[in-house]
Amino acid sequence: MRHSALNIIYENPMPHLRAVNSCFPWVCRRKDGALLASHQMGQAFESVDGTTHLSISKDGGLTWSAPWRAFDKAGEDPVMTDCGKACALPDGRIAMLGYQYFRYDHDLPLGNAQTGGLLEDQIYIAYSEDGGRTFGERTPIACAWGNHAEASAPLYILPDGSWATPITGFPDWEGNMTSPRCGRLLRSGDCGKTWSDSAVCMRFPGDQVCCFEQRMCILEDGTLLVIAWNENAVTGERMNNHYTISRDNGWHFSAPMDTGIRAQASSVLAIGGNRILSLHAVRRDTAEPGIYACMADLSGGEWKTERFERIWSPALPVSRAKGMAEIFAYLKFGQPGACLLDENTALVFFWKCEEGVYKTCCMTLDIDR
Repeated sequence: MRHSALNIIYENPMPHLRAVNSCFPWVCRRKDGALLASHQMGQAFESVDGTTHLSISKDGGLTWSAPWRAFDKAGEDPVMTDCGKACALPDGRIAMLGYQYFRYDHDLPLGNAQTGGLLEDQIYIAYSEDGGRTFGERTPIACAWGNHAEASAPLYILPDGSWATPITGFPDWEGNMTSPRCGRLLRSGDCGKTWSDSAVCMRFPGDQVCCFEQRMCILEDGTLLVIAWNENAVTGERMNNHYTISRDNGWHFSAPMDTGIRAQASSVLAIGGNRILSLHAVRRDTAEPGIYACMADLSGGEWKTERFERIWSPALPVSRAKGMAEIFAYLKFGQPGACLLDENTALVFFWKCEEGVYKTCCMTLDIDR
């Protein structure tokens, strides 16, 4: 697949002077055509000061502005480590949906390596009336897992106008789940006034399989497609990415189906008809780690891979994590995603770590027609 060289959304220009890292990018297109990238910045991968920033590109992702903070956090108590994804709403506003950790103890990391649990957190949404320059307060959203949830996907606008995003649960600090392991579709039918996560979008038998970092796209016929990073939390078994589909606007989903691709964080983008572009971070169980792109046909609901190629590879070997409890300490690249620039070109974005510095980057990718 033909793609451009990497362009940088943000990298620390003076890492020898100060610690500034950028991770977890997402790019949306504003009504004026500009590209808006949301990404988390902080001193370290799990640092207390991690918070959402934005950068803008007016040349199709070739160059990006200096980043600015999404939220005014002066006097925040307790300090929250937040990470959001920006979405351009039909009315021109920008919605920032994400999740934020309560950092009561500044000496604790996000994850408990002994139990596999994580700090308390909450899902939130905030809005911007000025194209993403400033945002209002972060409004908490309740879910089945209480203060132990992951909301790492952006907001999606469903065919009936509802807002939705796939979420999942994390174990608490002691390693206990507050609700079964599955993916749920968090949705609002009244433009964010009220929310429900009653619809299960991915669940495996036995309550053992995680559905991390889900992403969603909507095919031309209105079919919803959800993909996830799946691992067995009890046995430690690593699995291929699985997907589910819904043909009734997200109220009911199919059983999980195998993509045939062994990867971790992944994403899907509808590119017309029943075809999709999927991106996969392949970090483990491979001699060729990197970001992979897949062109697939979903006709009839079956994943049929047309092309599967590595489009980026890390410069240095990647350390392998032995279990989910240690994953944050070993991640070296991840969260690939994409948005359409035109009918023949996608902008692919992800984060990577080089020489201890985390940076966000992007490239253009030609879409096979």
